[in-house]
Amino acid sequence: MPQLLYYGRGGLVLDYLNQADCTSVSRIQDANIVVVESYDNKSSNPSERLAGTIGLMREALDEIEGASIERMVVITDQSSTKGSMRKGSTSGVALDDVHGLGSLTMEVLSRMGPKWGVKTKVYRIQHGHIQDALVHIHAFLTSNEKSPEYEVVSP
Repeated sequence: MPQLLYYGRGGLVLDYLNQADCTSVSRIQDANIVVVESYDNKSSNPSERLAGTIGLMREALDEIEGASIERMVVITDQSSTKGSMRKGSTSGVALDDVHGLGSLTMEVLSRMGPKWGVKTKVYRIQHGHIQDALVHIHAFLTSNEKSPEYEVVSP
């Protein structure tokens, strides 16, 4: 049974995974999978606003380093790609605001996972479509099948 250590504000994702067959644990030593779910607290203070992105990711990575974690999922929105593109660009980073910067930084920091042997998948999920992605998130976390060491998907 998957032993899940979760970083985020709780709610739909955590509830779904617990009902699906994951057991929430409170210590990294008891976990074999990790989920880091970003959120935007809409604070007017930019530093406080990054608590739900960079702050969560750093907290998770500090715990994961040196632990026996098999898989990690990072869930964020599409704020790192939904801002205005530079003139002449059609793809790449396009931050919508400080939250977008935090989301992009989460994606970059999550690349540490594979360096520690943790299969890592980043889900950029459109606002309001998290329910549609839950079955895919659960499947990745509980699969024994081969998958890339690192992948970013926008379901």
